[in-house]
Amino acid sequence: SEWSTREMALNLDPAELQFAKEGGNVSVKIISSSESRLAFKVKTSNNDLYRVRPVYGFVEPKADAPLVVVRFPGPPKDDKLVVQWAEVPAEETDPKAPFDAGAQQGEVMLPMKPTY
Repeated sequence: SEWSTREMALNLDPAELQFAKEGGNVSVKIISSSESRLAFKVKTSNNDLYRVRPVYGFVEPKADAPLVVVRFPGPPKDDKLVVQWAEVPAEETDPKAPFDAGAQQGEVMLPMKPTY
């Protein structure tokens, strides 16, 4: 495949989310296969319908971090969530800093689909 191990440093579980039009919330695991500490930033294709907690955070080497995705009631449509990541030193305390500095190294996409 075309994927380098570098691009696959971060994975999401589950790999796809489904929401009813009534909304709801789902827990996602951000899983690192990296030997390095990673900072992450979460974006959605529809900020009116979705909230994520946290928007920024850290994943320790070979560990995972929890993410909560909340969908408000609204018309069913296909959306996506993107988790961007960057390697950071152990002493970094601000997960936003690498993204402000343009240091993003990769991203992973999570489709969010309506259940109808």
